[in-house]
Amino acid sequence: VYVCTDPHVATVNEKLQTFIQTYRNDKTCPVAVCLGDLIEANHSYYWFKEAFNHVKTIPSKPDTMFVTIGNHDVFFNQWENYLEYWPTAMYYFVVETNGKNKAKDLYICLDNAQGTFGELQIKWLKHLLAEHEQYRHIIVYAHVNIFRRDNTSADIATVSLEETYEMMSLFSQNGVEQFWSGHDHAREEFTHGGVKYIIVDSMEQENYNSFYMILHVGDKLNNTFHHIETDSARLNE
Repeated sequence: VYVCTDPHVATVNEKLQTFIQTYRNDKTCPVAVCLGDLIEANHSYYWFKEAFNHVKTIPSKPDTMFVTIGNHDVFFNQWENYLEYWPTAMYYFVVETNGKNKAKDLYICLDNAQGTFGELQIKWLKHLLAEHEQYRHIIVYAHVNIFRRDNTSADIATVSLEETYEMMSLFSQNGVEQFWSGHDHAREEFTHGGVKYIIVDSMEQENYNSFYMILHVGDKLNNTFHHIETDSARLNE
C-alpha cells in the first residue's frame, strides 16, 4: 500500500503525478492512500483529479486511491466541492489475500480535519473495532496527528487530550497496529501501547525533501520511506 500526504495541489504537482505513476505501475499494489490536504487553500479538487490524467497505468491494473480530508480541504468553503468527488469523509475498506492462507486486513479512514473526531464518529469506530478479531491487521488513518512529541504542532495540529487518551486506549485494546497521519509536513515514527504512530512527510511541489511511504503487508507489517523526485526538481538542484 503506497501512502502520501499533503500535496497541496494548486495547479500542477509533478510529485503527485510521479507518485501516481509509481503506484499504478507496481503490480503488487492494490490501493494507494493520500492522507489529506489534497489541495491548497481556495483551490478546486479538479486540480487533484487532473493529476491522474497525465500518467499511464499497466493494462487492467487497479489504480484506486483512497483519500482523507484535511484542514485545507474543508476550511475554505470546499466541503460541497469535496462531496462532488467523494460521498463521505469517513469510511473503511478491506483487503483480502489470495492463496492457501487467506486473511483480511482492515483499513479505517477517520475525519479530524477540524481538529476533533467527535462523539458520533468515535461511536462508529467502536462499532467497527468490536469485530477486530476477524482481521489479520488493522490500520487507522486521518489527516491530523493524535499527538506529536516535539513542539512543531500548532493548535489545529493536535486533538484534545481527552480524545487522544480515548483513541489511544481504543487502538491498544482492539488490535489496531498502526495509525497514520500527515499535516505536520515532517516525518515522525514511534510506538506506544503496541500501536505504531506514523506522521508521513509532505509532498508539496516546493518541498525538495519529499518522501512517500510503502506499507509492506505480510504476516507482519513493515514500513519503508522513499524519496520522490521530479524532472524539474533535479534541474533545480
